[in-house]
Amino acid sequence: MVNDANLSLMHVHQSNISSQYQDFVVDLSPSLLLQIMRSYDLKSADISGEYIFDIATVNQLIETSAFINANSALNTLLEGMKQWPKQLSWLQFNQHINNMLIAWLSDYKAGADLDAAFFLARNLHLKSSKSAGFQSLLMHLLARATNQLDQYKFNYIQNFDLETGLPNQKLMLRMLEKNLHWDTKTLQFSSAHLGLILINLNINFEEASQLNAASSDLVLASIQIIQQHLSDDATLFHVGPSELAIMVGNLNFPAQLNLITSKLSHAFESELPLENTTLILKPFFGAISTFNSQTNALAMHEHARLTLHHAILKNEQVKIYDQHITSSFMNTHLLDEAIIEALQQNELAIYLQPIVSIPHEICGSVEVLLRWPNQQWQAISPVKLIDTIYKKGFGKVFIRWLINSACRQCAELMTVHRRKMSLTINLCGKDLLDADLPELLAQSIALWDIPAECLVIEITESDLLIDETLAIQVIDKFVLLGCKLALDDFGTGYSSMARLRNMPIDFVKIDQSFVRNIASSKEDRAIVQSVVKLAHSLGKAVIAEGVEDLDCLNILQEMKCEKIQGYYYAKPMPFDDFIVWLGKFEATKASASA
Repeated sequence: MVNDANLSLMHVHQSNISSQYQDFVVDLSPSLLLQIMRSYDLKSADISGEYIFDIATVNQLIETSAFINANSALNTLLEGMKQWPKQLSWLQFNQHINNMLIAWLSDYKAGADLDAAFFLARNLHLKSSKSAGFQSLLMHLLARATNQLDQYKFNYIQNFDLETGLPNQKLMLRMLEKNLHWDTKTLQFSSAHLGLILINLNINFEEASQLNAASSDLVLASIQIIQQHLSDDATLFHVGPSELAIMVGNLNFPAQLNLITSKLSHAFESELPLENTTLILKPFFGAISTFNSQTNALAMHEHARLTLHHAILKNEQVKIYDQHITSSFMNTHLLDEAIIEALQQNELAIYLQPIVSIPHEICGSVEVLLRWPNQQWQAISPVKLIDTIYKKGFGKVFIRWLINSACRQCAELMTVHRRKMSLTINLCGKDLLDADLPELLAQSIALWDIPAECLVIEITESDLLIDETLAIQVIDKFVLLGCKLALDDFGTGYSSMARLRNMPIDFVKIDQSFVRNIASSKEDRAIVQSVVKLAHSLGKAVIAEGVEDLDCLNILQEMKCEKIQGYYYAKPMPFDDFIVWLGKFEATKASASA
């Protein structure tokens, strides 16, 4: 996991995550092992022996099936199982368990399948009445270690972009905050001045497509150009699909940012080094330094973002921040007031994004998403809207409006359009602390006369951490009403496994950050596969978000993922547009099957 000790400006290296991935180690202490064993009615005295590994059964399967083809990497664990001693003391047992987990993770990193590891575990027998519990223990430990490794990868890639290998915006903000040292006594920065440059690569996707150039190739080529012109004091970040950022340390004078951005803009006057393609990009640069913005990391990033936006609107390739940019674009107070007024005047809208069941491609559910169709504030994200609403104390008003709107549209789908369709409603952590919310939901269901099973309540695991006891009480009431439950942003840690096993969850949603690149990223594919198998083993259906192309869809179909959500099928859209889309979608599928 990336920690604060690694956040100095000079220590973030521009590399792929594979080296970090290999640093993971597992060490199961005797006390923790004994604690887990108790769950399977095992004591330290129960595991002394005699052990038998059924190598004949294992060899028979390997020789007579496709087992070895799919699990050719499963060598280290197999050898370890073959050499398992017949008798073990407690300390020897603990050591052999750790050796087994190390062997398995070595195979797993090389591509071995967890089901195959389970098969080996089922063929290591303890000659006693505790044999079944012992085998269950082994499978538990194998699954636990696998998910710990996946969690390690998950934590790391939260800070890095897999495709480019660059640190992402989240890590950029942490680094920026760490390197901003504001002295409240002298009202000055106590360390060297910093600069932040945001870059919009200004990729014309239509033009690139006509030239047979992928946007990812253009981004990578641009990164190559920029890195050739960066000093040791600069760190490059990937902060958006076609946006980069540069944090510059040890600035000596304000105009130094002008020199850097000018040099970078000139670097793009040459053709990009693309295969069989000639293309020149003209990126936009928005820059800010602590010379002209004495503020925190978030505000500095926001000012740089506004400066970049100003450059794009004014068609100025380079723009350095000054105070009038903030006042001319967006006053935070005015925006907050406008958002609350939009809520009170019923100007907010809900859009629907289809969720398609595969392999038969049936749209039987949608996710309800918040939008603000306002010309003045077009760039305001749903996250900003919701954060402002709850920050201003209008959370209960908003969630009641959202639930009632969703129930109304569900009723209209049933009565007017003859479609029984599930609608997914997202709740945040504060909603789960509202003990009155289940009653409100029950009233809306009764008012619009819809089946409770048509509502799917979506929560994230992090939302439970605020007050897990109260949150689960509220969730249980939703389930008693007959509503379904979906767990979003599913983490692959041990705590997540326990929640998934114990909570009344119907669907597990895999975040789009994992799904989007599974056709090109072995790491993402392994994580998605692990989540799908874990969810299926516990009887939960899986929804994959962020599916944008056919390759991704085909891989998920091979994994037996039940439901697909993403731009491959449709973007979020207003209710009337969704009805039109649904009719065309069903007609296309009917025509294809005729």
